[in-house]
Amino acid sequence: MGQLGTMYYHQGDLERARIVFEGMVEVDPSSSSAHAALGALLVRCGEDDRAVIHLDRAIELDDKQLSSYVNRAEVHLKRKLVEKAVVDLKRAIALDPSEQDPAANRARVMVLGLSQALKAKGIIN
Repeated sequence: MGQLGTMYYHQGDLERARIVFEGMVEVDPSSSSAHAALGALLVRCGEDDRAVIHLDRAIELDDKQLSSYVNRAEVHLKRKLVEKAVVDLKRAIALDPSEQDPAANRARVMVLGLSQALKAKGIIN
């Protein structure tokens, strides 16, 4: 069922993806992957408050849920909670020492972007 939701998500059919991911959470509320998928979709839809609930739950169920750290960091950045975002991004990067996971690589790019923005503002050297 998760593959179907992921297919809809990548095709941009977010309503169908939402139905699938919400169904997955309902069927198995202890599934870290289901909460992670729903949380990612909610971030994309701009429903940050609901997204954080599911991303927190995904991490609570599996503290190696790498993509959830990155998605939660994105919400933190939108909310200007830079320190919290950095903690999540560092955790995601640490979970991928081989630099193979796309979500961790996204985290690396986000950290680089943050660093460049802080340098441009003269906050760091």
